[in-house]
Amino acid sequence: MWIGDFVRGSIVVRVLKQRWPNHPIDVLTTSLCAPLLDYMPGVRKGVIWNQPRGRIAFAEHWALSRRLRSEHYNDVIVMPRTLKSALAPAFARIPTRRGFVGEMRFGLLNDLRRGERMLAGMIDRKVAPALRGGERSPDTFPPPQLEVPPVEIGTWRASNAVGHGTAVAIAPGAVGPSKRWTYYPELARQLAAAGLEVWVVGRPGEHAIAAEIVASGGVFARD
Repeated sequence: MWIGDFVRGSIVVRVLKQRWPNHPIDVLTTSLCAPLLDYMPGVRKGVIWNQPRGRIAFAEHWALSRRLRSEHYNDVIVMPRTLKSALAPAFARIPTRRGFVGEMRFGLLNDLRRGERMLAGMIDRKVAPALRGGERSPDTFPPPQLEVPPVEIGTWRASNAVGHGTAVAIAPGAVGPSKRWTYYPELARQLAAAGLEVWVVGRPGEHAIAAEIVASGGVFARD
């Protein structure tokens, strides 16, 4: 649903392709993240579906299950830990439904994994259901990867007048203050000191946060 989860999901895709290179992989995502799928290696296609937030909406999950059933999937990894995220795969009768127990999803998932809270990093928790049962989590993970055609990059840079220097994009937004990383201004300062451009991206409501980061990055940073 969110950009951060989508980025972590791209690492899961790379882990899966390392283990099963000939298996097609589709990604269920929202219209917010779907455009990024065009640039994600290893993904056959996206299944775009915007579920309502704050309520279960059984009719919507049943409709999604019909869409999933039409694809004849054999295996699904349910990355969110919520009960409602496991409904459509169960309604669709996908043979193998993997994920952590999460919100007591007994019966909805049939390849349940435990020990989620014992895993130190968020990416460890995302990758674990993609591994074979009993397989240890790798010490290192492949980085997120997007492949954008050079002509598209050139067109975008020209239309936004950002030149051709090496840049790091920072997205400081979060669903709430408790989840907001507070060290972006210092990171921007260090990146600028290393001669890198800093691009701050986000929603209109995040202008104040962006201004703080840009002020720290100086002439090398822009909102």
